[in-house]
Amino acid sequence: MQIPPRSSPPRSIYGGSLVPVLIVVGALALSTAIFFLFTKKKIQSQKDAVAEAAGSTDSAAKSAAETAKSAAPAAPAKPPMVKPPEPPKPAPPAFAFARPLDLGRQLVRSLTTGDFATAGKLAAASDAEQSNSAAKLFEKLASMGYKPAGEDQVELLGLVENRTRITLPFVMAGSQETVRIQLDLERDEKMGWKVAKATLPKAMSSAIAAMPATSPAAAPAPATPGTPAPKTPPAPVAAASMKPLFTVEDGTDALTFASDFVRHLLKHDFNAARAFVDDKKVPVERLLGLCIVFEEGQYSLNPAKPLIVTIANPEVSWVIAQVQSESLQQNTEFGVELKRADTAQPWKIVGLNLSDILGSFAKSASKLGVPYTPIVKNPKGGESLALYFEYDRAELHPRALKQLEVIAALMKADPSKKLRIAGHTDEKGEDDYNIRLSRGRAESVKKQLAVLGVPAGQVETTGLGKAQPLSPNKKSDGTDDPEGRSHNRRAEIYLDF
Repeated sequence: MQIPPRSSPPRSIYGGSLVPVLIVVGALALSTAIFFLFTKKKIQSQKDAVAEAAGSTDSAAKSAAETAKSAAPAAPAKPPMVKPPEPPKPAPPAFAFARPLDLGRQLVRSLTTGDFATAGKLAAASDAEQSNSAAKLFEKLASMGYKPAGEDQVELLGLVENRTRITLPFVMAGSQETVRIQLDLERDEKMGWKVAKATLPKAMSSAIAAMPATSPAAAPAPATPGTPAPKTPPAPVAAASMKPLFTVEDGTDALTFASDFVRHLLKHDFNAARAFVDDKKVPVERLLGLCIVFEEGQYSLNPAKPLIVTIANPEVSWVIAQVQSESLQQNTEFGVELKRADTAQPWKIVGLNLSDILGSFAKSASKLGVPYTPIVKNPKGGESLALYFEYDRAELHPRALKQLEVIAALMKADPSKKLRIAGHTDEKGEDDYNIRLSRGRAESVKKQLAVLGVPAGQVETTGLGKAQPLSPNKKSDGTDDPEGRSHNRRAEIYLDF
């Protein structure tokens, strides 16, 4: 078997052609090494020289600057920034009044001593910005001749809405007439009672002009040419644009009107009280009967809660008057209804609800054996004044004498007035006897009026016996009713006004 010959290796790998390639590669490597060993080192030496030169220049400049700084005179040190002190905040009012009258009395004391600044602060505690104006007003009132009356004359007028009204009395030099400033107070949780509104009578209206009207305005800075005009500051708030603390009464409100009316009654001044009443709505007997109750019971307004406005509308108001009697040891009340056609018209009293006060007053007479209800419903309609008698007697009871004093004063004031007196009895006794007894009772009233100065021509009398009982003489079971009969032993007075 023949074996083929072995092939020879390629020349490109094992032959002489590989040597030149290796020489080229070695030359490249040698040149690269020479570059890194010599050329790069030279470049780095140049960079270091440049950096050293720059550093020397900076050091020289820094050294020169420090030398110049040390040679220059030292500048004065700036003082430390000091924050200006804030203006002190106004201290809150130091007033703390537990009762409305305490505030009013302290105000009167300040005005009496001429301390108008304190008076202004007291009046304007609810608006401190107005205290100076209030002080100026009080000072003006003093210059006009108004002086405060005694602090014991400060009065609690009543309650209207959520405020309590008190009055400060003033007198004009050389006059006995008293005028009053009304203060409406409200409760403040922090400072007790404070003034929410003050109303001056018209007689004091000129004092309002003394109150500063506006706050002074700062003059604007002059504008520099070429610069934009400064913004106009807001105008100062005028005192008149704020809710005024002091006002002048523009008509009597319901509470004041009712208060004046009740005060006339408490003075037993029937004629003055009648000017407040609409005669077509309130019988004159009812009004006079209320005067009699006040006279006999010596009533006065309850100082804690005298008058309360329960309904406050522009044309209709209801006021409750609370009164007390020390002699009778009673606290009671009566209602006053007021109306007017519109707000430009004056108020008129069109109703008096006397049921509570008459009921309380009648109880005080039970111990004396005779009723004492001065106003009664007449069986034929209307109302009349009633005087009561003991059983089978025609002599006047001491209580009746007091009533007749009030009636006599009214009759003497106007001789044209007339009145009629009708005597009555209970059902005990014969008819003829009762007629004579009832006439005797009417005549006893007429004689007493004559003693008090009422001319006989102004009085008419009649006797009606048992014909017009006010109450049943017997109970429902047919037995005698002594209390009912006591109401029938009377003389009724009808005022023909």
